[in-house]
Amino acid sequence: METGILTQTMHSKVRHTRLKTWVFATSNGTKKLSEPLLNRFRVMYLNEYEFSQFYEISVKKLLDEGLDQKAAAEITISVWELLPNPNIRNCVQIGRLVKNERDIEMAITDEINNFKEYSVPELRRSRGL
Repeated sequence: METGILTQTMHSKVRHTRLKTWVFATSNGTKKLSEPLLNRFRVMYLNEYEFSQFYEISVKKLLDEGLDQKAAAEITISVWELLPNPNIRNCVQIGRLVKNERDIEMAITDEINNFKEYSVPELRRSRGL
């Protein structure tokens, strides 16, 4: 990336293209990343979502997925209140599973049980709800 040259090799043919490139990467932590890799990036630490931000983004995403306002709000609030590490992906996963209101409670319960069974303890955040 430093040279700006993109090289593609297919079937013993090589093609070079000069591009102005940018590389963006995200991670939940930097502890396991090597120092040489970290030196190539500008590391930025972001705060966790506040509930109002989480609610706005999650409900909009669920509405885009085809859920109605009531279902989107119920999923978002339940995920925020019941999961130790709530994130938008949880909301979308649950939203894709539900067909009616009764399914919401079942899907959230399943997600909570899965988290309890398979989560890594150090990833759980302490929350003062």
